[in-house]
Amino acid sequence: MNKFVFLILEKHLIWALLALLCLAGLAVPGFLSARNILNVMWAAAPLGCMVLGLFFVLLTANVDLSLESTFALAPALAVVFFFQGMGLDSYPIVAVLCTLLFGAIAGLVNGLFSVKLRVSSFLVSLGTMLLMRGIVVYLIPEGVYYLPEGYVYLGSAKLFGILPVAVLVWIAIFVLAWLMIDRHRLGKDILALGNNEHAAFVAGVNIERTKIVCFVIAGFLASLGGLLEVGRLESVVADMGQGDIMMVFAGTILGGTALTGGKGNVGGVFAAVLVISIIENLMNLHGVPPSIRQVVFGGVLLVAIYLASLQERLRHARLES
Repeated sequence: MNKFVFLILEKHLIWALLALLCLAGLAVPGFLSARNILNVMWAAAPLGCMVLGLFFVLLTANVDLSLESTFALAPALAVVFFFQGMGLDSYPIVAVLCTLLFGAIAGLVNGLFSVKLRVSSFLVSLGTMLLMRGIVVYLIPEGVYYLPEGYVYLGSAKLFGILPVAVLVWIAIFVLAWLMIDRHRLGKDILALGNNEHAAFVAGVNIERTKIVCFVIAGFLASLGGLLEVGRLESVVADMGQGDIMMVFAGTILGGTALTGGKGNVGGVFAAVLVISIIENLMNLHGVPPSIRQVVFGGVLLVAIYLASLQERLRHARLES
């Protein structure tokens, strides 16, 4: 196989896919306009936060299914608490900080249950996903609308009337995640334990603490995604994020993150979220019915799984040659 093609397939497949989608978009009027591109990124920001959260957990060879419920529960708790107590209008910044804190606590609970009690993270997060969704439905069965401007600022505001603040937040957290994974000791510890937990332990990595930190980061990022979505909708509703976990998995796997842990890069995950958002945008522009979209996204998940398998085989082939 040609070395260039081999390199693209093994390491840069998601970027090639992104380029192909952009080329396909040239045939759709209005796709490459600045306004449409910004709208694509605006819509991608909440999902991107959840995908990045799952990325951290998957690197440790664990999973967190509850991210889609944390996505709704954290803002729902903050809104209900401040409406009934301190007043959401009076303390919007405190409410934003509490939303992020609630998300981090949800991640901490998942981490402690899974790591300290040595229970499968799949089963723990499945339980907390159902538990948290039930709490959300109990708290806001009809949803809460017309939220104060200060609380929804991150998700709704636009700089100079053009650039959504949510896009800047999304890019900023990916840059921070890249610095953490590629430049910080914590990132090296996460990759080390994902590759070989016993070897990482012998090398001095605190296994339990590192895993729990990843769950906390995931919960924090899911709540940040929820905050951006609440801002975009200017409301919080009970079914927010429900069913999104499959797309979160698709984005993470499509971005090159191994389900077995220890492999993945932030840039690939960023590109994968853009790929999913562009596919959705192209279907919107073509007026594709919702039922067909489910079929398409199911196909995306299958493609993601196949590509992950293909890249793994290529890595083995390179190492053996």
